[in-house]
Amino acid sequence: MTPEGKRGLTVAACLVVIAASCTWIYFTQTQAVKHNIALHERVGEVLAEQTAAVVGRKGKVVTISIETKEWPELKTQISAYKKRLKSLGSYELHAYEMDTKDQPKYGVGSGLSGRRYVRTVNKNTNADVFVSFIGAPRLNKEERAELTVKPRFIAEARAIDNLPSLFQHQLLEVAVVSRFQYPSPGPERPKTAEEWFNNRYQIVTATNAAALPKIQEE
Repeated sequence: MTPEGKRGLTVAACLVVIAASCTWIYFTQTQAVKHNIALHERVGEVLAEQTAAVVGRKGKVVTISIETKEWPELKTQISAYKKRLKSLGSYELHAYEMDTKDQPKYGVGSGLSGRRYVRTVNKNTNADVFVSFIGAPRLNKEERAELTVKPRFIAEARAIDNLPSLFQHQLLEVAVVSRFQYPSPGPERPKTAEEWFNNRYQIVTATNAAALPKIQEE
């Protein structure tokens, strides 16, 4: 083999090593830190603060979520929620992880069905509040009738079209939702966790639910 050929093989080998190294760095480092930690910590804290506002300094809290392995931002939210809630009072915390059955509808702020929500409520009739990290269910008339108690409910939700009905039937206390009103308050380039939260999310209660879009009742 000519010297030029040997140099060519050496260069090719080096390029392969570099490409492999870059791939390893991407999947082990970049992928691991692809969500805004400060933002999602604040989401968890806000949900905890709303929980305390609804039930006071003590009570039975049932959280509804999914396995966080594929959702690091959800893991961040839940961890911050528990830490903040502990600082706000004495709570009996029960965590329910829904089996997603690999359905793509499940994620942060989405996926909770009416059927599964009703089942969870009816299994925990002595709970003071239910807190969902995976959205608010779209409850039809039959599902509402199946509720054996009227639960107090707090939800993190990406979709907002089903929230007016829940507020109307007094089945939702607070929703922490993806921002739908613009311009958002605060600076255009958020720096603090609170600024990030106000930029990306907003809190909806019965008092300002009229701003939500309406849909036809089922």
